[in-house]
Amino acid sequence: MSSPEQDLTLWQELYHCWSVYIRPYGDGYSRGHATQARIEYLLSTYAVVHSYNWREHASTVSLNDENDGRLTVSITDAVSELETVKFTIQTKSALPSFSQHQMSVIRCHEEFIWLHDMLSENMEYAGYIIPPAPPKPDFEAARDKLTRVTAAESTMSEDEYKKLRKELESDYLALFKKTVAMHEMYLMRLAAHSKLREDSNFRVFLEYAKDLKVRTKNKKELIGGFFKNMTKNVDEALLSSQKDKDEYFQERRAFLVDYHNRIKETTRKTELLSESTNALSMDYMQLAGGFALLSVQDPQLQRFMGQCAVTFEVMQKLQKRVSTDEDLKLTDLFKYYQREAQAAKSLLYRRGRALADKDIAENKLEKAQEKFKDIPTAEAYLQDCKIRFERISEMAKTELDTFKARRLETYRKHLVDMSELQIRHSQSKVSELTKGLELLREL
Repeated sequence: MSSPEQDLTLWQELYHCWSVYIRPYGDGYSRGHATQARIEYLLSTYAVVHSYNWREHASTVSLNDENDGRLTVSITDAVSELETVKFTIQTKSALPSFSQHQMSVIRCHEEFIWLHDMLSENMEYAGYIIPPAPPKPDFEAARDKLTRVTAAESTMSEDEYKKLRKELESDYLALFKKTVAMHEMYLMRLAAHSKLREDSNFRVFLEYAKDLKVRTKNKKELIGGFFKNMTKNVDEALLSSQKDKDEYFQERRAFLVDYHNRIKETTRKTELLSESTNALSMDYMQLAGGFALLSVQDPQLQRFMGQCAVTFEVMQKLQKRVSTDEDLKLTDLFKYYQREAQAAKSLLYRRGRALADKDIAENKLEKAQEKFKDIPTAEAYLQDCKIRFERISEMAKTELDTFKARRLETYRKHLVDMSELQIRHSQSKVSELTKGLELLREL
């Protein structure tokens, strides 16, 4: 049986289906049929859809950019459908480039990727750290587990089924919250950037009320992107031995290479830590189930075993919160900055490529002067390369300094928050164990 909160969530989504897909289109078969299938899926999978105010949960990774408040973006609602997640994005703008002061649009993950591609391919932003695109939502594993549990309902007791299903729904909701938070962070980073927030594609993304009609990449585009990335990686490896007279960028490049490797390893270890903490939570659940079973089988120990079951059930919930907080405050933090470090390395690659182009232009000019041929063309090309290189270098210094300050402040905040949460969780667990022992002594 469902809880009142699950029933409310379910009926809210059913009303959304009716109001969006059926009411505006009368008896249109295609939309009505799709809605019927969607409602049947919702009824069978039990509140797969979750929607509420995400402001309380949007601080998974605090970015601490200095936003002047002229453009604020937030995801106020999200709906998980069978193949995608749709985000409701609210925007308030005081920028003259925007046609409206308040906007609300619905966007899916593919449209976030389109926006990121547009920004990455714009050469005007070659000197900026392009915020990393949010990861693709992946709920298949959670849905498969939920389906298997539903199929195995007949082999479990009612209490076991309820507990396991509640646990899976909790995991699904935590994953969903994380997905929404990551997409909101991406928008917040763009809104806080003095140049990227003026981008025309970003304005279209926030202002255009209709579907952007963005499609996923076909096989040809995916293969082209693969070879493009391969070419970039080879070029980056060749440029790694490049001589750079600027000591600042030499130090930044060496630091980012080492930093990226270290944070990658740190991310792997925090994932193992989170898995271990979650495994302990599952152990508590098994202990609670074992004590509950013993309380039924042995009447003499019924009260004792029953109290042990209650204590470990509460411990399981507390341990699950510890696992969730570790995942949000540590694992997600390191995952985000692993991607951010890669974005910073891409910035240095673009600068290195511009420096290499300038060196090539200088060689071409020398050859042109030796042959007394095409000298004006070679001089103009060299001048363009110099301007581009100097422009990228100037912007890159500001971006890398900002990245450093933002990174240090974010790490400090999250580690302090994590320490405070660990203290509170430890106090709660000690209190619960003490309470359980006192109750056992009274038996």
